[in-house]
Amino acid sequence: MATTIRGIQLFGEGENLAAWLALIVQRSDRRNMSKGEFQALVSAHWTRGAELLAADWKNAGSDMARFVARLAELANLSENAGEGGSRPTPAMASEIHLPVGEIASDARTGEKVSFALNGAGGSPHMAIMGGVGSGKTRTAVHMLKELRHFGETPLLAFDFKGDLAENLAATFGADVPRPPDTPVPLNVLHVSSDSENAIKQAASRVRDAFVSVKMSKIGGVQSEALWEAIATTLRTRIGNRAATLADVAHALGVVYEERDRKPDELTALLNELTRFDLFTPTEAPADFFCRSWIVQLPQDGSEEIRRLIVNLTLNALDRWLNGLPDAPMDAEGRRAVRHVTLLDEAHIILRTRLPALANLVRMSRSKGGVLLLASQSPDDFEGAEDAYLDNMGLTLAFNTQAKPGPTRRIFGDGHSLTGLNVGEALCRIRAEAKTRRVTAWIR
Repeated sequence: MATTIRGIQLFGEGENLAAWLALIVQRSDRRNMSKGEFQALVSAHWTRGAELLAADWKNAGSDMARFVARLAELANLSENAGEGGSRPTPAMASEIHLPVGEIASDARTGEKVSFALNGAGGSPHMAIMGGVGSGKTRTAVHMLKELRHFGETPLLAFDFKGDLAENLAATFGADVPRPPDTPVPLNVLHVSSDSENAIKQAASRVRDAFVSVKMSKIGGVQSEALWEAIATTLRTRIGNRAATLADVAHALGVVYEERDRKPDELTALLNELTRFDLFTPTEAPADFFCRSWIVQLPQDGSEEIRRLIVNLTLNALDRWLNGLPDAPMDAEGRRAVRHVTLLDEAHIILRTRLPALANLVRMSRSKGGVLLLASQSPDDFEGAEDAYLDNMGLTLAFNTQAKPGPTRRIFGDGHSLTGLNVGEALCRIRAEAKTRRVTAWIR
């Protein structure tokens, strides 16, 4: 079979260029194309292919290994499309080394410092911490832009401050929904099948995402009523119409009426969260997460609305990504990368103890998932039921007023974050098992 790579047709055994040209001639006759028009069509076709290859060469940094890996990625049209999806899931299988910041040098020796994102036996996840103005977001953005040189793996980023879209959208070709003005086009209530077990599992996961939004604990009776409302909504979908969050809020009201329960904090919360269209269920997770998105969270909305958008999106990502077969590995044990998630201001979501986030940190490595958590301090990770930092391949901390305990536990004795110069950070790469003082950027 013929394979298309960036506009140039390659032919296997039994196929040849003449047959392909004859096919174009046949098609061109139907369109009454002149010989000159036909020649112009062929010329434009090859010129376009050459331009795309030139762009791939440039994006690979004129590095032959990266360039060949990129072509191999583009030729792999049989990648598993994932749950319910028709699009191939992009994957990068080459060795990926990311410089730790713009300067990326050891402050003591001057040695260049890089992180082997998909090194054999390692973790691809990253935690970057620092106070306001420390450069943590700047460093995260730079490392993601470097990652883009290795291929077109899709990005999901949550933008709390409104600056990520400006810095990353063009690089990743990302769409930028701004709920509620432009809702996120993701079916967060997607169910992999109509089986009762699938519905029950999906209802539990969505219930957890809702419950995590409210910092105060929701009672067991309320939690069970919410689960029943979600499960009922998923069971009673009409035709091909996807269920919505408003359907869940309505179903919860029905459950309360049947049980003679009066409206309470839970019903008020769901009514508030569904007052605006935060999501439109137009894309299944398998389609949505095969593209890049930077979700700009509403600055004038409530904290609960922002948390709900993140929680439900991460829940859908967890169900889709961790439901895929393991990502392929090369002969050296380097695993392909399928998807990257940037959670800026991660402390806001870490406090919710969302099960989906813990699953993504613990389990998505084998599926080709990468998480980059940008937060204010090592203190943000203390008290979490899941040891997030123990699952990080790279931990980077800029100057911040962190407690000595968490800093010592992560970086070892004798290290302090308060004495770091501007642009410097403590860096621990798990594969190296040592702490470096790194110059990540300079003014």
